[in-house]
Amino acid sequence: MATATQLQPGLTAQFRQIIQADHLSQAYIFVGQRGTGKGAMAQWIAQRLFCTNLQDGSPCGQCAECQRIASGNNPDVLTVRPEGQSIKTDAVRALKDEMSKSSMEGHSRVFIIEDADKMTTGAANSLLKFFEEPYPGMVIILTTTAKNRLLPTVLSRAQIIQFPAPSVPQVAAHLEEAGVDKNISTLLASLTKDIAAGEALAADEDFGKQLQACLGLLALLAADDRMAFPYVQTDLMKTVSDRPGQERVLAILAAAFSEALARSYGREPLVLPNASEITGLSSLGPARLAAGLAAALEAAELLRSNVGFQADVERFCLRVLNRQ
Repeated sequence: MATATQLQPGLTAQFRQIIQADHLSQAYIFVGQRGTGKGAMAQWIAQRLFCTNLQDGSPCGQCAECQRIASGNNPDVLTVRPEGQSIKTDAVRALKDEMSKSSMEGHSRVFIIEDADKMTTGAANSLLKFFEEPYPGMVIILTTTAKNRLLPTVLSRAQIIQFPAPSVPQVAAHLEEAGVDKNISTLLASLTKDIAAGEALAADEDFGKQLQACLGLLALLAADDRMAFPYVQTDLMKTVSDRPGQERVLAILAAAFSEALARSYGREPLVLPNASEITGLSSLGPARLAAGLAAALEAAELLRSNVGFQADVERFCLRVLNRQ
């Protein structure tokens, strides 16, 4: 698993200075898409507060305290996660009961609520008392991918930290470290910034079939072959059974056209380094490739508007083959 230092070196350095200066706030809201290291940063802060063997102001990650926090066995570091689709009032009330207690071992106490936007209204209102009358020696960290779903009263009482998405090379490097084939690591990193999700996709047979079907379609489009139309029905459609798969296919097609366009201007391979289909696509020239990229992005937008997937892809093929 990637660490906070790897995913967010800038924010880690900032929190290192904040804690060293004893300026840590009592409430934070970590905002960012999945895979940006929000949970890892919350754990890093907890470990920094408890670590018995600090290394240049950072937790060592190896001492007994760091290990207990990493395994979820420190009674002074508590995490609440959604049960199903929501965080219910009872879970927050139980957390508040813990907040009212003294530290079990004489330390600070850290409370983490993951996916805080999934709190029910009752749960969020139940939490407000902490924000209005925070207990000394306690830090509460909420993580969210949807800040706008949190109550304004919660947002106004916590320090909001925005987590930028890691770069494609960063994610690709972590995926390769985890054993993902270099030939698809950058493509996966362009599809998701969540390293765990990227690893899961790499091991997913359906994704492998979708990728191969996309490459087959791209080869036909590169050759101006109208067999691309029946190929959509006979081959591509067989690999897609749900909306996430449909979105993924369109994202692969867009990434391929973006890559081919970059290569047409002499740039190095960025997405699919060993895919001959992309090399063939580059021969269409910048104008057609730019139009194809626009068509792929438009297809993704139409899918979000509930246009049928097969008709959507066929329309994309028509635009590429007609050189519109």
